[in-house]
Order: sequence, then C-alpha cells, then structure tokens
Amino acid sequence: LDRLDHHLHPLRTQNVRDGAVLIVENETGEVLAYASRSGEPSLTRFVDGVQAKRQAGSTLKPFLYALAFDLRLLTPASLLDDSPLDVPVFGGIYHPRNYEGSFQGLVPVRVALASSLNVPAVRALSLMGEEIFLGRLRALGIKDLREAGDFYGPALALGSADVSLWELVSAY
Repeated sequence: LDRLDHHLHPLRTQNVRDGAVLIVENETGEVLAYASRSGEPSLTRFVDGVQAKRQAGSTLKPFLYALAFDLRLLTPASLLDDSPLDVPVFGGIYHPRNYEGSFQGLVPVRVALASSLNVPAVRALSLMGEEIFLGRLRALGIKDLREAGDFYGPALALGSADVSLWELVSAY
C-alpha cells in the first residue's frame, strides 16, 4: 500500500483519491502484488479496487485491434479515417470524439492504437460488429458482459463495458 499511496499522493490535486494495483507473473498467473486504496480511509477495507467493476476505457482497444488482425480485417499499416463520425444508435446519433477534441484524418492502425484515438476504434468495431468483439472479450475472461451487442453499441470500442482490474490483467 505504501507504493500505491506514494503514486496517489501527487494526484490529490487532480481529485484522484482511489487506486488499485495488481501485479502477476505472466507465465504462471501467480499474484505478486494486490493492493487497493479508497480515498475515504474508513472505506478502504470495504472497497476492493481490483475486483470492482469500472468502465474499461481505452484498455479494450488492444483487444479490438488484435481481433481485427486475427480476422484479417486490418493490419497495423491499414488506414482508418479519424474524422467526425455520426453513428445511428437506438435513441439517436452517437458522435464519438477523440479525447483532445481534434481529428487527424487518415491514420495507420498502429498510430490510432498508440495514440488511443477513439473514432478509428469505432470504425474498426464497425468492421466486425459488437457481437464478435463481445465474444472475444468473453473468451478472454471478461465475465459480466451479458447483454447483446446493441446494448453496448459502438461505445464498446471505447470501453463502455464495466470490467474489473482482475479481469483486465487476466485478459492481457
């Protein structure tokens, strides 16, 4: 917990108070470190940040692109369009945007992944569909993805699904 606290302390000014660490031996899966800290010290013993479900965010993008490679839909050199996109979804139009708010035009997949661009990830997901990607995530051990693909929609490419740190580490 001391190392976790050491890294959380400078982030307090950015209102970051919670953290979790899970370190495993890749070959065996043996847990080498498991720690969780809640910003509210009285809750730390009740909150397990390793097992708690949180939106996965960009941590799912490597799995998305790996599946696109496996399916031979894309290669690292394939170009994806990083430009404004309107995706019809149940209840309206979804407008994915990149974190920094700008667009880069045509980018190689390797750049889209390395830069964690959102629009190219949504475009990559559209090539295979949410159901196929969900199947891969479930096969990797991400358990509580019980809904159909249209429930998650295109935002699944951006990590809208709730996933635990334990599941993510296991999948990686």
